[in-house]
Amino acid sequence: MSTVAFDSSAVRVGRARGRYFRENFAQGGVDLVQIIPELVTNSDAAIAASGRAAGRIVLAFAAPDPELVSAWRARMRELGSPALTSWRHELSCTDDGEGVDASLVDGRLGALGVAPPEAGQRGLFGRGLRDVWLAQGAGRIEGIRSDRTVESWFFPAPGDDPYAFCHVIDRAASDEDREALGVAISGSRVTVPLVAARLPAPGRLRTIVSGLVQLRPILQDPTREVVLELEGHTPEQVAYPAPEPDPERPILFDSDVAVMAGVTARIVVRRSAEALSQGFSRATRRGGLVVCSGRAAHETTLVSCEGRPGGRHLYGEVHCEAIEQRQRQALQKPRPELVVRVDRSGLNEHHPLVTALYAAIDRVLKPIVAAEERRAGAHLIGAPKAINARDQVGLKALNDLLRSAFDQPGSTGAEPGNQPAAKPPAEIPDDDDVDEPEPELDAGADGPEPGDDEPPQPEPPASPVQVLWFKQSPVRLHPGERRTVTLLADPQQLPPGTPVEAEADTGLNVTLRTPTIPQASRRGHSAIAVVLHARVSTEPGARLTVVAAAGEHAAELEVLIVRHRASGWVREIARKDQDQQIEAEFDPETGVVTVYEGRREFRALERSARRAGYTKKRAPEYVPFRMLEVEAAANAVYAWAAEQVLARRLPEERPSDPADYAAAVYHEHQALRHTAHHKLMHAFLEEEIFDGRVSLTQPTRQSRGRQLRLIKDDTDS
Repeated sequence: MSTVAFDSSAVRVGRARGRYFRENFAQGGVDLVQIIPELVTNSDAAIAASGRAAGRIVLAFAAPDPELVSAWRARMRELGSPALTSWRHELSCTDDGEGVDASLVDGRLGALGVAPPEAGQRGLFGRGLRDVWLAQGAGRIEGIRSDRTVESWFFPAPGDDPYAFCHVIDRAASDEDREALGVAISGSRVTVPLVAARLPAPGRLRTIVSGLVQLRPILQDPTREVVLELEGHTPEQVAYPAPEPDPERPILFDSDVAVMAGVTARIVVRRSAEALSQGFSRATRRGGLVVCSGRAAHETTLVSCEGRPGGRHLYGEVHCEAIEQRQRQALQKPRPELVVRVDRSGLNEHHPLVTALYAAIDRVLKPIVAAEERRAGAHLIGAPKAINARDQVGLKALNDLLRSAFDQPGSTGAEPGNQPAAKPPAEIPDDDDVDEPEPELDAGADGPEPGDDEPPQPEPPASPVQVLWFKQSPVRLHPGERRTVTLLADPQQLPPGTPVEAEADTGLNVTLRTPTIPQASRRGHSAIAVVLHARVSTEPGARLTVVAAAGEHAAELEVLIVRHRASGWVREIARKDQDQQIEAEFDPETGVVTVYEGRREFRALERSARRAGYTKKRAPEYVPFRMLEVEAAANAVYAWAAEQVLARRLPEERPSDPADYAAAVYHEHQALRHTAHHKLMHAFLEEEIFDGRVSLTQPTRQSRGRQLRLIKDDTDS
């Protein structure tokens, strides 16, 4: 083989457009469930690196400083950077850790792909602060370290480089700088401008922060204090709402298991006292086993037992330190096979270690879930075919009630007001019924003069007028369903031809049939057809929002993603021969209403049915027993529906006083019952009960001991 001459001066270096980096990094880190863990875990690592025994992390949502936004916009235009130049909200995370100075910013944030120097840090597993800033189009970091303070701006580079940064402040730190940053010795603050035009409701933000799976090692650490600050609200410490353990069986499994050669994992399976909702997102759900390595939490999973009834009470942890070791080894290879997905949404199921870990978790969970299902079904009792058939008729009526309560909250006028009207509503008569107008009174004619008996009443203030609104909100969509809704506008405030824009949460696609405000219809309003399309991958139970804007006005539409279920919310009435404090409970995940017929009132009526000649299996046909069963099942569904209706009516917050909230739920419960309970009773019970063919007779001395006949026959007459 001939020797090949290699000329190093002839080596060419490939180039990549800056647009390539911006478009790729924009695929991750755009959601709050991805941004918040990046900031908080970065602060946690900074506190750990400082060597302090405890630390404080402040997560704040606020409006940006107008002066800073103005200076940022001017500087970005001067540089020609395609950076974000206007935003309404920003998220900042402040910690009292080791802090940063200009040299540390240059070393750690000045290059892509820098691995953390210490083990046990979450930064080993994928994207970091730079990627969040690139995805959002801007970012800032402020810090104090070694008596130096620095403020650095990060933004997309104007040329073919992925990003650029600039130290706008680099000087000796003063007490005023520490006070402004909120630290005593050292610390840092990372700020991310948010592209979204609006933030979730404060209650939803608290739920997101406290429930994020990736933050649980930090939230459950007694040496860390995480504080959430929301604009207009009092700062509050955030803690993970851990499930309440089952008092009888709190731990079902706690042991080390073999995963593969040289790899073990510690698996702890716990049981909660109450069933855990699977949640709208796996990023915040409470059920399942949290897979951890070092200080990082990756995902929560039940592997092949996802969705099984036996897994509703299970939660716990899986600690596998080999995940971090294999990840660090993979980063040193020319073709790394990562254990954790790059966007940190979970483990890479194609990796051999993850496949073996899932198999080990399955070996532990399958017998536990099977035992849970056997235990749950041990007390189930059947019902006669006639009762089951009648249940289907009643459940259809019950689902019709829920559909009207959820989907048709009522129509409102085009011009709502908060003041009582001075006159009754005027009725427009037909043309044939128009009467001649009464002659007006002369100034000297007899008649009440204003001010003779009482002073003239001031006119009520003009009621606010809707300018842009959706005809119906909320609406329900199944995953993959397409639906058209109507957006209405006042043509006097928004003249025809005004551009209209619409933005939807992730999981929804929104299309406007008309890009501008059309001409008014005969009713005096401009109507725009808006097509909604829910993606197939959207999680059932998610509450998504569509925001439409025209001029200076905006309208909001709430969309609830529901499961594919032809029979509606309630599918089945299950009966358990078990005594409980509650008479019935409704599980919205499965659509099953469970009635506990082991309670004393059911036992008493069962004995009455046996004395009346019914067998034990046919006891549900006994009219008093059946009525009590229907009342218990309906009340359980009413209570759940009342909470849902109240949550939609007050999306921002619930009544602060527990007594007020309980009273609101109770009144909504009674309103639902008043609306359709008579129809439900007619649907659930037999026709002869409502036809007057059922009667209770007092036994005579001769007939004492004989069976009471509830339905009259010809011999009785």
